[in-house]
Amino acid sequence: MDTPTITQYYREADPAKRLALLNMSIEAGEEPELNKIRKELWDIRYQDKSELGGDTRADGFIALWMLMEFNRDSGKRFLGVRGGRKEILKQLDKMKFQELRAKGKDYEDLLYRECCHMVKTYMELSESDKAYNSTLFGILKMSSEQAKDKLKADIYHTAVELPQTLKLEEELGIVTRAAREMYELHFPGEGSLGADR
Repeated sequence: MDTPTITQYYREADPAKRLALLNMSIEAGEEPELNKIRKELWDIRYQDKSELGGDTRADGFIALWMLMEFNRDSGKRFLGVRGGRKEILKQLDKMKFQELRAKGKDYEDLLYRECCHMVKTYMELSESDKAYNSTLFGILKMSSEQAKDKLKADIYHTAVELPQTLKLEEELGIVTRAAREMYELHFPGEGSLGADR
């Protein structure tokens, strides 16, 4: 069971605010072993500075998701599968997915929670993005039902189909599981991810 501070940590999308919440939890002496792992994951996930400048941090997990999204049609491109696979494996290596999972159950559990956070953040960003929710070069706005269907399809193609296409089911399995869980929480009562495909 999470403390209130850690619950807020997993709800927050802003890296600086997440770090502040984590530091509050650490200073309060809450879950010292797990917070040590959370801090290590935070350092890996937000290791790069954002192009926005200042102290803003880039999200390496969202970068992984966007690489997956970009490469989800790679099977239709000449040399696309090999190139897409290589790019995604490079980002997984940078985010130390295999290394972290090899450190034990606590690491794997908290890495999974970060993957859930990544999918949740992507879904929230997509829903609030005007360009994502429009058609015809951004001129016409989609209905809420169309936008919801688009988001469902995007998550399915990115988190379920892509790993199969690129033969990365094992490497991206934790992301697929996280996407399935977040999908069911975000769209309650609407079946599981890919059930209607």
